[in-house]
Amino acid sequence: MEMFIADTHFGHENILKECRREFSSVEEMDRCLVDNINSRMTRGDILYILGDFSYRSKRPVKEYLEAIKPKKILIVGNHDESWLKKLTAEEKKRYFLGIYPQYGFKRYGVEVHCCHYPMLAWSRSHYFAESLAICGHIHKQRDETIAARLFSEVKTQFNAGADINGYRPVTLRELVDNNTRFYNRQYTAAETELLDAAIEKLMK
Repeated sequence: MEMFIADTHFGHENILKECRREFSSVEEMDRCLVDNINSRMTRGDILYILGDFSYRSKRPVKEYLEAIKPKKILIVGNHDESWLKKLTAEEKKRYFLGIYPQYGFKRYGVEVHCCHYPMLAWSRSHYFAESLAICGHIHKQRDETIAARLFSEVKTQFNAGADINGYRPVTLRELVDNNTRFYNRQYTAAETELLDAAIEKLMK
């Protein structure tokens, strides 16, 4: 099984205030995130982390990486470089299947592009549902920035941020459904059919 998550911000106390996360402490947030990942995923599953895994943590980031069961692919965010520098090459190989600035894959003719940052366009994005994008970075913003305001209009790009996905990893189907509700996206019947077909192919 493959799942997606972004912007966990493990150990980042200020994120509770900045994103109005309803936890009493950063320790409670960290426990919730670890428990939510491990309750949904096994060591044979793959978790795509779309950036900002941890920031300004008082605990070594290795403790979070060791606590999380699934295999991990990291798409690097703007808050990841500082803690990544503290890992040896051997540790990076131990904790991650790969570490990338961007990452993509293709199945049954459908492309997926993973990047921490939202995009207005990407390879083959002009072919509706033949190419999907997954990102993070904007947390649960809707109107605060230009990127957030434009995001809901890009109907084949999906925010994997923990803040809008229940602080848990999600399948591609759940990701699309959560984004549709959160951003109140409206799809035509033809678009819905194409998007559903793409998801079915990608989840085979």
